[in-house]
Formats: sequence, C-alpha cells, structure tokens
Amino acid sequence: MQDARDLIGQTALVKLTSNDGLSFVGVPEEGPFLCKVVAVDEIGIWVENKRFVTVEIRSSAGRYIPKSRQKPERHVVNLLLPWRIVQTVVRFHKGDEVEAKKLGEAVCPPERIGFLK
Repeated sequence: MQDARDLIGQTALVKLTSNDGLSFVGVPEEGPFLCKVVAVDEIGIWVENKRFVTVEIRSSAGRYIPKSRQKPERHVVNLLLPWRIVQTVVRFHKGDEVEAKKLGEAVCPPERIGFLK
C-alpha cells in the first residue's frame, strides 16, 4: 500500500476515537466496523452506507403526514469520517470474506475483535 488512496474500492475495518454526530447515519457507537471506502481526501475517508433511512414528515404541500402514513425510505449514501476521529484503519487482502458485514449490511450485531485476557 502506497498511501490511503489505495483503500478506494476496498473493504476496511475502521475504529474511530468518537462517533459523535455520526450515529444518525448508521455508524455504530462501539467499533470497529467494516465499510466500503469510496474516496479518500485531505479531510478524511468517505465510506458507503447502503441503509441510510429517511422519513418524510411533511407532504409536498407542506402538510404534516400522520405517523401511521409515514413510510421510511432506504438510501445508499456516502459519508465522511474525518481524519481527526479515525483511530485505526485495517485493510483486508482481496478474497477475504468480509463483504457481507459492511456498514449497513449486517444482519446480526457487529462482532467484536481484539485480544483475550
């Protein structure tokens, strides 16, 4: 790996120092988590979340939509993880079977990794 741009298009395991302000876009409070890196720049790492949910609470005419008629919509979005909160990034070799556990795709609670005491 030459620099962080080599992460683009790859699945990475990311550990943040804090997720303040990011929980609403699907970043778990406890890390680390797997994600697909879509871009890297001087500000941080852009990652993909395939399950960003929005709910319309007002109609196009500006009227309130009752909760019983509100429908959540799922979107694929890219979000920025600023370098100042990125603690660790782990890059996997191609062929490793981690694709199914990426951000927004987990069907079960995220697994913890680490050392046993």
